[in-house]
Amino acid sequence: MVEVAYLGHSTFLIRWGGKAVLTDPWLSPKPREVQRLIPPVATQDKIRACDMILVSHEHFDHCDPYDVTMLSGRTFAHVVAPEDALAHLPDVNPRLKASVEEGDSFTLNGINIDVVPAKHPQSTNPVGYILDAGGKRIYFAGDTYDYYEMVNYDVDLAILPIGGTFTMDPLSAVKALKLMRAGFVIPMHYNTFPRIQADEIDFAARVKANTRTKPVVLSPGERFEL
Repeated sequence: MVEVAYLGHSTFLIRWGGKAVLTDPWLSPKPREVQRLIPPVATQDKIRACDMILVSHEHFDHCDPYDVTMLSGRTFAHVVAPEDALAHLPDVNPRLKASVEEGDSFTLNGINIDVVPAKHPQSTNPVGYILDAGGKRIYFAGDTYDYYEMVNYDVDLAILPIGGTFTMDPLSAVKALKLMRAGFVIPMHYNTFPRIQADEIDFAARVKANTRTKPVVLSPGERFEL
């Protein structure tokens, strides 16, 4: 069994078999960069165990230097990220940093990871990740538009942005699901600040009507077992 806990925005804590992976930590309730309409359900000091932190790209709402540095320093979690994102994390122990780029495939802490493309021109080198977690395959998209190569993705769970404004909106996320094979989808990266407003209920209805994927809409603090 894999448990996926939604902490807010693009931050998920994925647990299975004693392992824990955190995605795109952004856990400040009052960030200076933007008005955060929906706060996270936990700050970094509340996360007690973490084996790996996955960062999709360098933008502030996906790679918070304070959160990543404090979490990694306390839990000894490896920080997996593109080189541009790692450059924003000078205080993370160098022995815990793993630089990646699209096309990489490796095993770290017993976790199989494929690094896949992300189409997000506002970032220098964005990526997504496909995890083999507890016998389940989970695609964490990061910030991306849909793209044809998604036809190669066969996963149990896809975690996709739907907020628009430099990422997929609900319509293009449905298009992405038509390309890939995904058992379930969880929407992310929406309604956290004014520029990424989206109707998650309408998205779920479109997924049901137009794909074979089952939508799972989580509010921050809710969990899904896969």
